[in-house]
Parts: sequence; structure tokens; C-alpha cells
Amino acid sequence: MFNRLHTVVMCSAAAAMLLAGCTHPTRAQKAIDQGWTTFGTPVETTRGVNPEVTPENLKEHADTAELVVLSGTVSDVCRTMGCWLEIAGPSDLKVRVMNKDHAFFVPRNARGRKVYAIGQATYTEHSVDMLKHLAADAGKPQAEIDAITQPEKSLVFVAQAVILPGSGLEAPVQPAPAAATAPAAASTEGASK
Repeated sequence: MFNRLHTVVMCSAAAAMLLAGCTHPTRAQKAIDQGWTTFGTPVETTRGVNPEVTPENLKEHADTAELVVLSGTVSDVCRTMGCWLEIAGPSDLKVRVMNKDHAFFVPRNARGRKVYAIGQATYTEHSVDMLKHLAADAGKPQAEIDAITQPEKSLVFVAQAVILPGSGLEAPVQPAPAAATAPAAASTEGASK
């Protein structure tokens, strides 16, 4: 009996070690490997380690500091500099993606494209001024901008990298030199252009 139990334990341990060494890239990693364009700092992602989510199930990962891969379709982009985008999921639920520390921008003509973003989800309260600024960057009518009177707490995705298919994209606006950018502490609230 002991020998049989010992054999089962040893086989189970060997199988676990074998599977632990078996890693598969996320869809975002495959897109990078296939030549999609990466904006920001690429981070290698692995299935089973980095959750792959859509806007519909992103809130489960909010404020966990967990590195996740968000996928969907670009529904809007900051028209001023490309410093944020919105990603829509299969049900058309949208989440705003802010570029971490304002360190990179995405092409302003990325609307309608498949996209992956690598980063963390967090709940952020935006001031009235920030909401008005974001609405102006999105090209909203002045009446809609003027109607913003209350701060708003919402789920935001802070991206270290955004991955897009490369063809047909305009060159993104280049970030200002480090000395001229806002402090890192303002990475989500102060990210405006």
C-alpha cells in the first residue's frame, strides 16, 4: 500500500512540475509576436498568470494590482494627443484606458480596431474639471460639456502597454520630455493630454 501511494504521489509531483514549465502566451503576447504595434512598455504575459478580460468582467480585477490583459475594440480615442482610449467589449460596455504616467500616446485614428491593453484596473474619482477636459478631448458638444456638474467615480484601466494592428495607423504624438510632464502621482487624474 505504501509503495502504491508513494508512486501516485511521485507521479503527481512529476506531472505538476512538468505542467508548471508549460506556459502559453496570452492573445496579446501572440499579437506582439505576430508584429502588431506596441505603444508603451511591452510586458510579457502568460495564460494562467495574467487574466485575459473584457470590459464586462474587468471589475473583478479592480484595485488588486493584478496585471491583466484587457481586450476589445477601440470605441474612442483622445482627439487631442491620444493619451487615453475607450475599449468596448462584446456587449458594447466601455472602459476608459489611461496611459500609465502619461508616458505614451496611441494613434488618434485607432477607432474601430481590435486592441489589447496590459495594465491594472482601478476605481478613480474624476473631478468636474477633468471630466470636462475628457469630454472636450472626445469632441463632445459644448452643451454636453457644460452639463457636467458632479465628480464621477468610475472604473479605469491604467495601461502599461496598448497593442494594435499596425497597418494604417498614424504616428502617435510624442510625449514631452520627462522634466516637462506631470508628476507620476497624477497618472490617472492628471492625465489629460
